[in-house]
Parts: sequence; C-alpha cells; structure tokens
Amino acid sequence: MKIAEKSSLSNRLTKILTPIIHFLFPEINKNDVAYEQISLNIIANILGLGNAATPLGLNAMKSLQEKNTNKNILSNSMAMLILLNTASLQLIPTTVIALRTSLNSSNPTSIIFPVWVSTIFAAIAGVTAVKLFIKFGK
Repeated sequence: MKIAEKSSLSNRLTKILTPIIHFLFPEINKNDVAYEQISLNIIANILGLGNAATPLGLNAMKSLQEKNTNKNILSNSMAMLILLNTASLQLIPTTVIALRTSLNSSNPTSIIFPVWVSTIFAAIAGVTAVKLFIKFGK
C-alpha cells in the first residue's frame, strides 16, 4: 500500500472509486480523513492485500466512531464499512491462491472467477440490505 500511495496509484484508484464511495457513504465529506481511509481500505481489499486492508479498515472505523453521535450504535457508514470488509471484493484473491499453491493444487488460480462471482453477489446483497435498513429502519 505504501508503494501504491507513493506512486499515486491510490490517488488514481480513489478518483475512479469516488462515485461508488459517495453512493455507499453519502454522510462522509470527500475531504474527510475517514474518506481517504475508507478508500485505501477498499483499494487494499480489491487488490487482495488483506493484511494491509485490516489496519486501514480499523483506522477508518476509528475515525467514523469519533464522528458518531451515538457511541453505542453503529452509524450508517460504519455498518457499510463492515459489510464491505466482510464481502471483501478482490481482483486477485492472493491468500486463497497462496494456500492452494502451498497445498500443491494443480491449478491454484482456478478460484479467481468463482471468487469474483461470489463476492460481487455478496456485496450487492449486503449493500442492498444495508441501504434498506438505513431507509426503513428508522
């Protein structure tokens, strides 16, 4: 992630993700620290960098909790961030590929397409559920 930040790759990816992030997190201002942290967390997950995504997600959650008016209840943005981290959309599921390689799989990358399909459907279902709970849960 440090390489992505220094090479401005993360900035370019954040610009690409801006409409999606704005849809998922409408309460967060683009200039907010949490916005950048959420963006980096999503990028790390998409790139399959789970170990890098975890601290980024924790930092983003901490920033969201600081802005949360009711400290005992998750904010809408916090719920969405948990969902996205649970769905874990990935272009290249490096951890699964590494595990399959270590177990002498004959084709360790054959998992890529099924991972794409399952995580995309999980994310769509989850985002839909969270958006419905936000809209009708009050």
